[in-house]
Amino acid sequence: MTKVKIYSLSMLLFLFCSCGQDYGNKLESSELDIFYTDKNDEDLARNVAGFWKENDLLGKKKQFLHLSRNKNVVQLKLIPSEKFEVKNFSFDERATLKSLQDSLRIALKNNDLELVIANNQFKTVYNINQ
Repeated sequence: MTKVKIYSLSMLLFLFCSCGQDYGNKLESSELDIFYTDKNDEDLARNVAGFWKENDLLGKKKQFLHLSRNKNVVQLKLIPSEKFEVKNFSFDERATLKSLQDSLRIALKNNDLELVIANNQFKTVYNINQ
């Protein structure tokens, strides 16, 4: 009986630890959370939030974005509100994503910024630049 309790407790602890993903620092509002892994990107995260609000990109549901650095590139990862499948991603949707990326680059004066579609754990699903 004691072995069962210890095993159950250890499994519960394992599940608790694995569920607590750390995505870095966070700017938080009622409509949008932006995570960023590099503390130096706080101003960039604030500028992204401002761009999102100024360009009416906020939806009915709270959105989650993640800024991370991959070599010399800053990736802004977006989680789609609906199920995303690359094979169903139309040419027009790709063009819209590219246009949004271009607008962000101009507004934020950052040509190294890439928009990336990610899953709900911020793992890359699709990168328009690759």
